[in-house]
Amino acid sequence: MSTTAQETTAQVRQEMVANSLWGVQHNADIHYSQTRPMPIGIPKDHLPFSTDCSGFATLMAKWSGAGDPNGSGFDGDGYTGTMLDHCEHISASETQPGDFVVFGAHPGTHVVVLVESAAGGLAAMCVSHGQEAGPLHVSLEDEAKSHAGEPLTYLRLPGAGGASPTPAPPSSHRNPFCPLAVDGQFGTASTKALQWVLGVPTDGSFGPVTKKALQSHLKVTADGDIGPATVRALQAHVGVTPDGKWGPLTTKGLQQALNAGRF
Repeated sequence: MSTTAQETTAQVRQEMVANSLWGVQHNADIHYSQTRPMPIGIPKDHLPFSTDCSGFATLMAKWSGAGDPNGSGFDGDGYTGTMLDHCEHISASETQPGDFVVFGAHPGTHVVVLVESAAGGLAAMCVSHGQEAGPLHVSLEDEAKSHAGEPLTYLRLPGAGGASPTPAPPSSHRNPFCPLAVDGQFGTASTKALQWVLGVPTDGSFGPVTKKALQSHLKVTADGDIGPATVRALQAHVGVTPDGKWGPLTTKGLQQALNAGRF
């Protein structure tokens, strides 16, 4: 990326954060309503207006000079599902201010705008417009409490002037064991999909070879012992609460990441 392009992208992100926080400061005049089309045609800083979480995120993107996170050219259509379909899926460690976080497996239940990177965990602050009291400046941790049991998906803010979705990989590079059912059951299908990504035999058995390959992938000690340290690294990688316990929520996050090709 050229220096000019980097500066433009940084400016878009700064605008995204500033505009989102402007919404917090003026939340008395920003109302909650699940209506379509989104109020995408209103001028910057116009008040009052009504919209929902994805409408707010999309409007902030337009005002900031980013691309439509729904991939529809800012025509007022879209929701969390179209954002999940269009935006690039990234890990928490790759996030930057202005990126999005969607709660819930596809098609999602809620989206927020990050105002700081989530690389350090759920203490990261975001702007959420999921109720009449919004937009609110809250932490991801507080927001997650309202969406207990739902996986988090981190999405990259489309670049200045619009960005195309990440092209689908050639068929030879697609995981033949996906899509998986996002059911929280770590069975043979999920194991094979994981093994395919890790480059080990796809026998469906979560044995020592697979475990060590997973640990190497997560950059933790590859001793074949899937303990709390490995689980926390996995949870951070797939965007769920890193509590060190591998349960259905962690498996759902893994399944979603494998389906999205971002593991």
